[in-house]
Amino acid sequence: MIAVVAAVLAYLFLWRTPTGFRLRAVGLSKDAARYAGIPVKRMTTLALTLSGALSGLAGAILVFGSESHRMVTDGSAAGLTGNAGFNGIVAALFGGLHPLWTIPASFLFGGLLVGGNALQRAVQVPSALILALNGLVVVFVVSSDRFRRRARMRTVAPLDDETPALAAAEADP
Repeated sequence: MIAVVAAVLAYLFLWRTPTGFRLRAVGLSKDAARYAGIPVKRMTTLALTLSGALSGLAGAILVFGSESHRMVTDGSAAGLTGNAGFNGIVAALFGGLHPLWTIPASFLFGGLLVGGNALQRAVQVPSALILALNGLVVVFVVSSDRFRRRARMRTVAPLDDETPALAAAEADP
């Protein structure tokens, strides 16, 4: 529940406040933001501070709430966190890097991980398959963004090609 509230608050902050607009502007193009008079270094520092605060909140929930009060690791590379940071990045990418879309994406991705663990116990599906599915989600989400950009450029390109022809047709009486 805390993560859902934090995501909604992040959305309200980023899309409903002037400071959030400045943060998004700096994130999209620091040169354009600098030209518009936005203090780029201050906004970058604010973004890093807020990111660290939300990460600290997530870490506190992980240590004190969901895992246990023991700081015990199994000696694997995942350690105490169980790759929670990587899984969070994947859920954010799956949600299109938007705070509100990250909520259902994280529930879907969490279901994939929990379902994968249940499959591993019930049917002896290898844990490497779960990690492979995790990687495939990242590859498909990142590549779909690239395909969307390419499709957008194709729809814009014909308009640019028609412009000289229209200008020439209008110039001839």
